[in-house]
Amino acid sequence: FSNCWYNYHSDDELQRYVKPFLDSEFPGRGKGHIGALYYNEKGLRVSAVLASMGFNAIMTFWFTIIAICAVLIVNSFKAYGDKLAAKTQQLQKQLFKTLVIQVMVPIVCVYLPCGGIINFPMFFRISVVPNFDSASTTLFPVIDAVVTLVGVKIYR
Repeated sequence: FSNCWYNYHSDDELQRYVKPFLDSEFPGRGKGHIGALYYNEKGLRVSAVLASMGFNAIMTFWFTIIAICAVLIVNSFKAYGDKLAAKTQQLQKQLFKTLVIQVMVPIVCVYLPCGGIINFPMFFRISVVPNFDSASTTLFPVIDAVVTLVGVKIYR
């Protein structure tokens, strides 16, 4: 929140760039902050870039934690695999595979599209179609439920 509040702040420069667009596209409606302004006539706006890099660092940190936990779970399976019944081992493997896929689904359906909308304009000076982000975010709960139903045999 602080990263976004202080680095994506709606200053006079942003209002000068965004206000004409808002007035033409949404007459009579709010004039608030709609997104990061990465470039102006002086070049790159460092505060917006720092905010985006802050979000990228936060996502990278948590993805690293997820990967470390997955490795620890696999090592735990290897260490205690001989002591468990065959059905318990099979259920644990199904649950682990389902968990890995369920971690990947929000990454693909939510985080990467949202990160693309934030980062692509900064790196490529192009606009990304926001409808892709909305569509993929909407599909996420459906795909997540299907993964559980298909991945765990006792739920079928």
